[in-house]
Amino acid sequence: MSEQVRSQLSRSTRDWFSGTALSPSADAYIHFLTDSGYATSTVNSYLRCVAHFAHWSASQRLALKDIDEAAVASFLDGHLPQCRCALRCWRTRYGVRAALTHLLVLLRTEGLIAEKAPSLHPSITVELSDFDTYLDEVRGLQATTRQTRLRHVRAFLLHRFADGNVRLEGLVPLDIERFTMAYTARWKPSSVNCLCGSLRSYLLFKATLGIETSALMGALPHVAHWRLAGLPRRLSSQEIEQFLDGFDRTTATGRRDYAVARCYVDLGLRTVEVVRLQLDDVDWRAGTIQIQGKGGRIDKLPLPAITGQAIVDYLRSGRRQTPDRAVFLRHRPPLDKPVTPAAMRAVIRNAAQRCGLADRLTSTHLLRHTFACRLVSSGASLKAIADLMRHRNLDTTTIYAKVDFDALKTVAACWPGRPA
Repeated sequence: MSEQVRSQLSRSTRDWFSGTALSPSADAYIHFLTDSGYATSTVNSYLRCVAHFAHWSASQRLALKDIDEAAVASFLDGHLPQCRCALRCWRTRYGVRAALTHLLVLLRTEGLIAEKAPSLHPSITVELSDFDTYLDEVRGLQATTRQTRLRHVRAFLLHRFADGNVRLEGLVPLDIERFTMAYTARWKPSSVNCLCGSLRSYLLFKATLGIETSALMGALPHVAHWRLAGLPRRLSSQEIEQFLDGFDRTTATGRRDYAVARCYVDLGLRTVEVVRLQLDDVDWRAGTIQIQGKGGRIDKLPLPAITGQAIVDYLRSGRRQTPDRAVFLRHRPPLDKPVTPAAMRAVIRNAAQRCGLADRLTSTHLLRHTFACRLVSSGASLKAIADLMRHRNLDTTTIYAKVDFDALKTVAACWPGRPA
């Protein structure tokens, strides 16, 4: 495909590369994009943007070592809005920035320019690295949990120690209160508690180093949040059918998305569990599927025939041949990479919009709740539901007892003063 792209390049594009610091990298850039699965038209458009940038950088007398995010920002913010150059390329910031982002990745992969300068002060970077090591080696937390805690602590450190001088000895409880109040404005109670948990974990980490943090931990708010106060939201059987009908299974992407949806609906999987599915996790002869869950836990579940058929249809007529063992792969460049959790959530969100359930189906976890409620309706015991949901504690499953209205009628006491 790269030969086809080169043959389609206009003379003006070639001329704008000529004599610039990026001229030797033009062919490598074409191969980089084509190997990632980009269409010929997109490669041509991106190459024109890079030629434009190469021409501008030459006029600014920038050497190859000077090309970095700062140079790209100067081109996007300074030159592009008032550009009167002859080369016809995209003038939209989004498209040009995408082209130049790929260029920087290529140049760094080949070792032609320096690595990206860290956006954090080095001392904050070291602090977060030490905290991550503590969460991993001492607390034994999984990567997804560590990422959440690091994100919260990073925000706290930038708020209080932007100059990089991380010294908790100079903090007072009021500093903790002000940060949590400002940072969590309009957050849900559960999210506020999650942030407080991250900060408490960080303060405990500092306490292991001999720093007195008990007063700071005491300043963390305790938000009232009764976990079993409400009923779990769920979709009706009709809405589930409506949702599953929202996938176009005549296309490769549609077959993949339908198989993903069946994993949510039929197995009650979490998003991270769908992302982690590998080809070797499915035992087709035994009819089981292995789930890599929270905390490194591995469980085997029965694989419903309809779910297995959806996965088979995708593997046979949708999934590209690639060495990667992940079941669900990207269908947009860069290809042959596992689908990310964000992309999984987008699959469900887009399907909900197509079938008119955008107001009802607001998160992938709603499908997990629906799966559990369907088990309750079928007469499954709480222990069986806990096993299928892979709950570590049976108390976590008790919320679903509140939706078994027929069973509740048999144990509900009469209202005082009303005859039995």
